[in-house]
Amino acid sequence: MDLFGIFNRSDAKDRYPSRYKPKVPDWRDAPKITGDLNHTVKYLRQTAGRSIDFRISSSDINGREVAVAFFATITDKQVIEELLERIKSHDFPKHLSMKVLPSYLARHVLTSTNITIMENLWEIRERLTLGEAILLVDGLNRAVSVGAGSVEQRRPNLPLLESSSRGAQVAFVEDLNINLGLLRHVLQSDALTIREIVVGYRSRTRVALIYEHDVVNMTLLETVTKRIEAVHVDKLTGSATLEQRIVDNRWTIFPLTRANSRLDNATKEIGQGKILILVDGDPTGLIVPGNIFDNFQTMEDDQHNYIEATLIRWLRIVSFLLAIYLPGAYISLTDFNPELMPHILVMQIAGSRETVPLNASLEVITMQFSIEIIREAALRMPKVMGQTIGIVGGLVLGQAAVEAGLVSNILIVVIALTAIATFVIPNYEFTTVTRILSWANIIGASLFGVYGLLLMSMLMMYHMYSLKSFGSKYMVPINGEHWKDFFLDGIFRFPLAMLDKRAEHLNNKESTRSSDYTDPAPHPLLEKNPHVLKKSEDRRI
Repeated sequence: MDLFGIFNRSDAKDRYPSRYKPKVPDWRDAPKITGDLNHTVKYLRQTAGRSIDFRISSSDINGREVAVAFFATITDKQVIEELLERIKSHDFPKHLSMKVLPSYLARHVLTSTNITIMENLWEIRERLTLGEAILLVDGLNRAVSVGAGSVEQRRPNLPLLESSSRGAQVAFVEDLNINLGLLRHVLQSDALTIREIVVGYRSRTRVALIYEHDVVNMTLLETVTKRIEAVHVDKLTGSATLEQRIVDNRWTIFPLTRANSRLDNATKEIGQGKILILVDGDPTGLIVPGNIFDNFQTMEDDQHNYIEATLIRWLRIVSFLLAIYLPGAYISLTDFNPELMPHILVMQIAGSRETVPLNASLEVITMQFSIEIIREAALRMPKVMGQTIGIVGGLVLGQAAVEAGLVSNILIVVIALTAIATFVIPNYEFTTVTRILSWANIIGASLFGVYGLLLMSMLMMYHMYSLKSFGSKYMVPINGEHWKDFFLDGIFRFPLAMLDKRAEHLNNKESTRSSDYTDPAPHPLLEKNPHVLKKSEDRRI
């Protein structure tokens, strides 16, 4: 359901069938390999051969012409040379039939490489773009694909957006195989399952679903799989474009999945029974289903004492409330309802605004818009200059605005606190939501004062409680259905030894993740005489 209930049209596909019919080529219409080498080579030159890096090398097998097609920019030159050398140096049987030639090549000639046998020309084009070499033989109505891909990839490095003081400091990279290897290395369990779906009939982008098959809810897995398989596009550019096509509500500003680039966060959520979606070429994965508390929790919480972790979570929640309500509250209390403030505070604000020509609404909008400009400029500038521009720009702009009498010095404190509180939230995507909600409250307070804030809050809560993420309610466990999740690992973070169950709202196959909580058993000798440890150590020395 959307905010006003006007965008959720389940019957739209029935009323406008032509608008929702994707123009996707049918693989059943793919042209077959005829066995005429000249025809196949001509077809490849007319399609893939338009590019300057397309190459075809020639050889022969028992007098039959052989062609090896490949893209030079994404294949290993040494592998291609070894392939041609093997074909030339191998002593093929004189009466080798074309029917058994592909299996003979796989067993006796190309034994150390990954090969695939293909029967249509579309499959050849797809394999070429993956960096594989295509072996074509005149008179053979099949082609042999040889793994020869070689593209430089970025190595795993520190997380850029989700930094932490403790725990693993490894982030995903653009290569899907490297990311899957990292997950296999950390989660050394045969229950870890990887399912691959190809999306995009032009880009042929690999999308991987990672989960533990003995834990995950099968209804959730089936829902995610069907939604991804139903995506019909020509090109898939990343996880963000995939997210916008598979979420329950495409009109909401709230993130219905958890964008994640950290390896430790991903492994933790997979262990909880969630599904990780990785897209080849994108270092950011999607964890589903998502809920509101995902935006205030990090893997670093488990690295701290339960009291410290709980207080940090409270700090994030309070910072979120300050970021969305503080500018609106300043407007409503200054322009509409000053009687709600203490008399001393009213006199302080009135004194600071004595020479300000703007009312509180225009004052806040001007400074907030200036902060948004500085924030965006610092983000787009080179990393070395971005921090300098953000700090210097904020200081110079604030000081100049106060000295010129355009804004009050109290407003500078309000705007600065709002901007800083936004960065306390660990999820970067949710910081954007926070800024939008802050603007909504500014507009509501400018129109109706305190009543505008209350109206915006009710609309926001109604919208949030109506959201779902792959069938799971977005506001769980705040909605009252799973209070155990709310208290044990929600607004509080109990000791890890007591968190022996997975989240109830996920309805996993296996809910238990550790044995029942027990106190550590004391050593009998230490109970009787605490100095025995020191004596035994002295004896060893």
